[in-house]
Amino acid sequence: MRDVEDIRTARAALSWLFEPGDPQMRALITRYGPVEALARLTDTEPDEEHLRLEVRHLPGRARDLAAQAVHEAQAWCRIVIPEDVDWPTGLHALTGADGLDPVCLWARGTADLPVQGTSVTVTGARAATAYGTAVTADLVTGLTDRDRTIVSTGDFGVGSAALRATIAAYGSPVAVLSSGLQHPYPRQHAPLLQQVADVGLLVSVWPPDARPTRHRARAGRTVLAALTAGTVLVEDHLRGSMQDVLRHALSYGRAGLVVPGPVVSMMSAACHALLRDDPRVRAVATADDIIRDIETHRGADLDRPACDGGDTAGRDGER
Repeated sequence: MRDVEDIRTARAALSWLFEPGDPQMRALITRYGPVEALARLTDTEPDEEHLRLEVRHLPGRARDLAAQAVHEAQAWCRIVIPEDVDWPTGLHALTGADGLDPVCLWARGTADLPVQGTSVTVTGARAATAYGTAVTADLVTGLTDRDRTIVSTGDFGVGSAALRATIAAYGSPVAVLSSGLQHPYPRQHAPLLQQVADVGLLVSVWPPDARPTRHRARAGRTVLAALTAGTVLVEDHLRGSMQDVLRHALSYGRAGLVVPGPVVSMMSAACHALLRDDPRVRAVATADDIIRDIETHRGADLDRPACDGGDTAGRDGER
């Protein structure tokens, strides 16, 4: 069996050289393991069966450059791989033909990775209203007081409000980035994300020098949904993107919760539409509502017969 540190280096190098979720890379890792997959993908003369994918560095030196970059990154962040005991089991939901299927996580901070059964994703509109930010702070404070880990983004609006409220409640928030750890996004929130690193954790499926892109933002929303036992959508307009996190959570077998708002508010329109159109979605108004609904949802999911086809990844409060 390969030494786990060899596997860690190989997975990190693959993350550095290739976009996570590439089907060819995923197939080679499944067939040969990370170390052999890296060798085949970076061979200067690959065979016809395993043509080299487009790499970010010069052919022939790709493996050496990646190994050097990984070594330098480990001086200030940690690399978590599926072979580690603290790999979040919820991420198994991302495996599949269309899944992101991250080969590793890049993490910076003092906190542990979130445990699925005791963590909650809180998300919502970037253009949040005063009502939305106030409700976010109230819910997050209550959840933190009840020893729940808050997972969100560093985005404007609800995401940053959730992180700030968690820090104010002496919690350890987890921020999932749609970029590498060296390029926090948005830039205006770099001080906030530094605070998160000081008391909580920054997590990315992309290597430290990765720039934010729309593709990575979309993929990051799947990570937000998979990591935790349920997603709370505080606000979003009908064409907003953050409601996608809740939709992904439902597809992964997680609880999908929304906060009702004023019927005249465009920023509550997506929440109301989800409540009206999807019977799986539940309305919540307090932290106790969230905890109760997530625990009820998990209990019902555990009792569901296997033939129902429900998601089995991370149902039992594992990481």
